[in-house]
Amino acid sequence: MLDSVESSLPESLLNRLADGSPARALLDGWHALESAALREPEALAAALEAAANLDISQALAGLAPAAALGVAVVGVGGNLIHGDDTFAEWFGDPRDNAAFRRLIQLAHRHGHASGLVDTLDGAAIAACAGDGAAARRWPLPRAALEALEADDRRIVLLGFSPSRASDLASRAAQVLGLTPLEARVAEAILDAPTVHIVAERIGVGYETAREALKKIQRKLGARRTSDVVRRLMALMCGDVPVDPDLAPLMIATLGATPAEARVGAQAAQGLSAAEIAGRLGVKEVTVRGQLKALYAKAGVTQARDLVRLVTEAGALEAITRAGEVAHQPDNAIGRLRVTAAPGGRQIAFWDYGPRGARPLLVPHGTITGRTLPAAFVAALQRRGWRPITPQRPGFGLTDLADGDYLGVAAEDLAIILDALRLDQTAILSRDDSAATSLEFARRYPHRVTIGMLTNPRWPGPEVRSAYTLMGSVARLFMSRPEMVSMVAEMLRRQTRTDLLRDIVRRSANHVDADIEVLARPGVLTSMVRDIQAMAVRTSKGFAQEQSFYAGGWQVPGDIGGRRWRVVEYEPLALEGVEAAFSALPQVDFASLPKAGLLAFHSHPEEIADLLGAIQAAPSAGKVRSAAP
Repeated sequence: MLDSVESSLPESLLNRLADGSPARALLDGWHALESAALREPEALAAALEAAANLDISQALAGLAPAAALGVAVVGVGGNLIHGDDTFAEWFGDPRDNAAFRRLIQLAHRHGHASGLVDTLDGAAIAACAGDGAAARRWPLPRAALEALEADDRRIVLLGFSPSRASDLASRAAQVLGLTPLEARVAEAILDAPTVHIVAERIGVGYETAREALKKIQRKLGARRTSDVVRRLMALMCGDVPVDPDLAPLMIATLGATPAEARVGAQAAQGLSAAEIAGRLGVKEVTVRGQLKALYAKAGVTQARDLVRLVTEAGALEAITRAGEVAHQPDNAIGRLRVTAAPGGRQIAFWDYGPRGARPLLVPHGTITGRTLPAAFVAALQRRGWRPITPQRPGFGLTDLADGDYLGVAAEDLAIILDALRLDQTAILSRDDSAATSLEFARRYPHRVTIGMLTNPRWPGPEVRSAYTLMGSVARLFMSRPEMVSMVAEMLRRQTRTDLLRDIVRRSANHVDADIEVLARPGVLTSMVRDIQAMAVRTSKGFAQEQSFYAGGWQVPGDIGGRRWRVVEYEPLALEGVEAAFSALPQVDFASLPKAGLLAFHSHPEEIADLLGAIQAAPSAGKVRSAAP
């Protein structure tokens, strides 16, 4: 059976394109991956390239905020069958709304239609209509699904407006690290036309509101108010795969001409009329005229309102076109934060607190997402630590690196510490975060107190990894680095829940402790949602990191930290780890006998003890110790 799989892996990938799941063929035939790369590299590369161009509507998943959605189901004649409270508050009866009547007709004809719909208070909201085939992929409540199942001819109506959800605005302001006053100003500018009205609405003086807005812009690296709105809206719309080119959306949704849409897309990125004119090679007066016409079609009067409306419309289009969309989890522990690097590049991280405890950077791993298990956080906090989990460049909400990936990733850690006003930190690194952690310790030796690497990525020009799914992929990347970006994009476009569940299971099915962890209620779903949130915007961060590792890497010398420890998980252990990491200062070695890839879940107390014991380790020598 294995020989037949090995000889036909590229063919299997191509065959699965028809049902939108080529990654399933890769998952089923991972044992054959390395031999296929050796025997038929051109055929494998062609199959991977085709899979990387798969239509994202077939399998890409997203996460949408439930508070931003208003849902209704109507019958064949347009009569209301079901409507939630949000939809009723925004629109009332859809039969009384001409725009909805038109969307319903188009949905009956074409299956899906979207546009702008006026609310009862006269504002425009992005909305869409879809038949059963389209709407079953949408994040619908149970009552709406039941109403839809009762009659396939029914149409689902979906309104999407995060800017009208005060909880989302407040949460986004917290993520951006704004003070209470700044948060109130930021929320108000989403729909207040002037700073005077912002001040009146939140009950402060004009100068107070204006100064708060300036501070917000400095914090976010924003040049104008529309930039602030864009940053807020990007957080409020959820983890959805929005197309960065908004021009086609403006044509379809607003009825813009191609020239107006081209100018509007630039304005939505925060550019001024003069800057747009310079980029497009036209006169500024032409740009202003096109913007004025576009504002009239959108029913807005300024750039910030256009940014808000178009961002919401783009997010709704992504939600309704993706292969699957779930509701964003709202029960995560810790606090998501984003900060700005010089130049405005966004860096995201989770801060678990408490503020007065010893800082501990815990970068994310390969298949582990942006959040930490609650039991592990509690174990660290009981020992006086403040866990902080950065998202590396191109993962989650952190913007891509431009140029030196490893250097940018290391600099991001320093920027996070600066944003939190922290001088020093300890480091607890896992698998693929090893290189970034050590590069940070090399560049900022004075900022690192102690460090611990758990199951670190093997250094050097070869791949040494247990014979697992992820090990096979790593060996492919080392031997065929040109395939990294193709595999990365194929997997990103295959982030549907069912496939990700299988990937996680198969990646962690070699150790009993991992199997037991995944059997716990909620753990697998939480991991899948984390991975979806980390990958929905781009695969380029993963590709950049894996390309760096494919080129080989070395443990740097002269790094900070008075003492380091390397912890292996015994079932995955490799020979020679002491020699590979001997350059670390005052390094010692430990092992966890029964731990696997999910050790933060299965052995939280043991890992926290190993970290705490570094302070009491011998002052010299490289020794191997058992877990406490």
